[in-house]
Amino acid sequence: MKFNATKKLSDNRPLRTVMIWMLLTLITAMGLNLTAKAIDYGTDPAQWEKSILGNEAEFADPLSLNELLLRVHTDLFALILIFILVAALAVRTSHSLRVKMGFLTITLTGLILYPLSLLMTPWLGSGGVFTAAAAFLVFHGFMIVGALDILITLLRGKL
Repeated sequence: MKFNATKKLSDNRPLRTVMIWMLLTLITAMGLNLTAKAIDYGTDPAQWEKSILGNEAEFADPLSLNELLLRVHTDLFALILIFILVAALAVRTSHSLRVKMGFLTITLTGLILYPLSLLMTPWLGSGGVFTAAAAFLVFHGFMIVGALDILITLLRGKL
């Protein structure tokens, strides 16, 4: 039995190819997730607030807690998988420990704040919606940039 234990992914062409395609797929999935949220909630925080909390003047009903839990549950499952896959490769990069820890801390904070603030919107109101929207955008922005950085490093053969 042959094991693929090597320090450099550039030495193992099949594994390198799989990693490149995985990163491309994750970047595409994050872009599609941003698009889906723009369709569901809107593109600015005011639209998010109207979609989640409702608007009596326009007869828009707020999302029920059950609906909010279902949406958070499905989002969280996919976002945790994306975080784990990108973080596992980010740790292998040649960046300093401070950069790696900063990247992982910011993305993990966004990953935790997004569902918690979204679930707290019935009690926090618009503050929870704005925090959730900001955390969602921060998480996706950092994950896309991190995945692109790892992808470029892989394509250059330095990982």
